[in-house]
Amino acid sequence: MIKLKHIVALFFALGIFAGLSYFLNNQDKAFQILEKLEETTGEHEVEEAPVENDTIHFEQKLKDEMKIISSSYSKRSKRDIWTLARGKTIVVYLLQMQKFVQKRGGKILLMEEINDNPNAYQSAKVDMLTPKGDSLNLILQISDNIFMNNASLMTVAFQTISLTPEIIAKLNNLDFPFDLLIPPFGLNEEFYKSLNKIHNKEIVLWLVMESTKLDKRHNKLRPLRIHHTAEQIEETINAAKEVLPSAAGIATRYGEQAVKHKQLLQAILKPTQKKGMWFLDLSMEDRTVVPQTCKDLDIACKIAFPYNPDNSSIEDYIHQKLREAPKSGTSVMTIPLTEQNLSKIEDISKKAAKQGTTLVDLSTLLNSK
Repeated sequence: MIKLKHIVALFFALGIFAGLSYFLNNQDKAFQILEKLEETTGEHEVEEAPVENDTIHFEQKLKDEMKIISSSYSKRSKRDIWTLARGKTIVVYLLQMQKFVQKRGGKILLMEEINDNPNAYQSAKVDMLTPKGDSLNLILQISDNIFMNNASLMTVAFQTISLTPEIIAKLNNLDFPFDLLIPPFGLNEEFYKSLNKIHNKEIVLWLVMESTKLDKRHNKLRPLRIHHTAEQIEETINAAKEVLPSAAGIATRYGEQAVKHKQLLQAILKPTQKKGMWFLDLSMEDRTVVPQTCKDLDIACKIAFPYNPDNSSIEDYIHQKLREAPKSGTSVMTIPLTEQNLSKIEDISKKAAKQGTTLVDLSTLLNSK
C-alpha cells in the first residue's frame, strides 16, 4: 500500500515537472505572440489616425479641395465667405463641394444661388454639417477678376497663301503655339519649303470644298465636290497629305455646300479619320451637319468662325475671341496671316493669361474634351 502511494506521488511530481518544462520552453513563443498582437494593434491605430485628422481638419481640407483663394467672416450674414477663382460656374463648384462633403460623411443642408451679390461674378449660400456634426455656414463667391490657371483654352490659327521673310520672323517671335492653314495645292515649291523656317507651328490642310462660289479658276486647288466619288476624294486627301505630311487636321475653305451634304461630308471625313486627323468647319453655314456626322464616325471635329471683315474690325474680332474663351471654355481665333494682323496679337498671350486662358494648338484644344 505504501509503495502504491509512492508510485502515485512520483507520477504526480513528474507531471508537474513536465508541465513546468513545457511552459518554460514555450514562454518565449507566448511573448512573441503578445508582441505581435501589440504591434498589430499599433498598426491599426496608425491607419485610423488620418480618419481622425480628416474629421478635425475637415474645414481646411474642404478649402484645399475647392482651391479657395481667400476667406473672411461676415458679421452681417454670420457666414464665412470663401472666394474662388473664376473659370468654373458656381453650379460646378457646388457639385464639387457636395461630392466632397458627402464622401466624408458630412451632410449638405442648403445650397442656394445668390443673384444680388455686387462683389462677385457668381455666388451661393451653403449650409452643411461636418462629419463631426458641427454646422458650417458659407457664402461661396467667384472672383470677378481673378482667374484659374488653364481655366480655358484658345487657339490662334492663321489662313495663309504667301510667306515673306518679315512674316516668318514675326511668327518666330510669338511666344505661343499656333496653327497655319495651308492650301496643299496651287502654290509654288518655295512656299512649302519656307514652312521649315517657322517654329512652334501646327499645319492644317486648308482644302477647298463644294461651294456656290467655285468656278474654273479654282480647279488648280483640287476642290472636293459633290459629283466626285469617294475614291476620288480619298485620292485628293492622300495627295494633300503627301504635300504636307505633318498636317494634323483638315479645315474647310469655302465649303458651305459640302458641310450640309452628308454623303459628301462622309466621303471627306472617312479618309481624314483614317489618317488620324481632325476636321475644322469654318464655313459659317447654319445648316451644317458636321457635329452629327463626326459623332457617327467618331472623329474629332469643331465648328469655328473665322474673321469676317464684313461683320467687324480685326480688333473687335480679337477682343470677341478673347472674351469667348472663359465663357465657353474654348475659343478658336482664325485670321488672315499678314504683318499688320501679327502686330495686333503680339501681346495676346499676356492678355489671355490674365483671364486664365492658355494658348494651345488645335490638336490640344480638340483633344481636351
